[in-house]
Amino acid sequence: MTFSTPVRTSEQSIDRVLRAGLPVLLIFDRKECPTCQRLDPTLERLASIFAGRALLARVDADDNPALAQQYGITALPGLIFVKNGAPIARTSGVVAEEALRAWLTHLTDGGAPPPLPQGPSVPLTRQASRPMPEPSATRQEVAERATRSKPITLTDATFDQVVGASHQPVLVDFWAPWCGPCRAVAPVVERLAQEFAGRAVVAKLNVDENPRTAQRFGIRSIPSLHIFKDGRVVERLIGAQPYPVLRQALERHAGGVTA
Repeated sequence: MTFSTPVRTSEQSIDRVLRAGLPVLLIFDRKECPTCQRLDPTLERLASIFAGRALLARVDADDNPALAQQYGITALPGLIFVKNGAPIARTSGVVAEEALRAWLTHLTDGGAPPPLPQGPSVPLTRQASRPMPEPSATRQEVAERATRSKPITLTDATFDQVVGASHQPVLVDFWAPWCGPCRAVAPVVERLAQEFAGRAVVAKLNVDENPRTAQRFGIRSIPSLHIFKDGRVVERLIGAQPYPVLRQALERHAGGVTA
């Protein structure tokens, strides 16, 4: 299928985009970002010019924090040039159309890479639009709460980057949309993400969409909740466990005292 306009992708669909057999320009942006929107006309024109030869794929950085972390995004719009499924260069900002055209031509036709452009950008972490914290909270604490107060969505592509790189324990909920017990335990997982923000990472992985990781960890029944430290499984809890059981298990590995 040929796309003549930029497509939207996410943590769930990024693998399909990268396996499409075409070079890819990934554009990380966010809703209500005037700086990001300044790049829209350029992206529309280039998607039409390079239709069938390259893909332009947009990623909402706020909705896909694991992808933003994986690709080292610190400013928006973030631009990642990908060939054969691997990033070969990155930059950020509202860059000139000619510069983006030159890089897309390099991706599709080869040759020496052109100079890496830059332009006006905004930081990935924004404070003004977040709720005001209590006076004792530092900016770093606010940023951690903003990004970790809800479960992170993991995929086969991002699992090791997130779980293996975390300095905190990681609770991973292996689940599927058709699984009734998974839906029953979902509010507990959400609650743990809020309660342990800044102390542990809480994440979810859809086993239907990410069979490699599910097979790797021997997931045979769901929900299956694994706790990882330093990338290794340190505890397994099978089935829709109640809140106190999951909380105490995570507390043990987060260095706290169980209630």
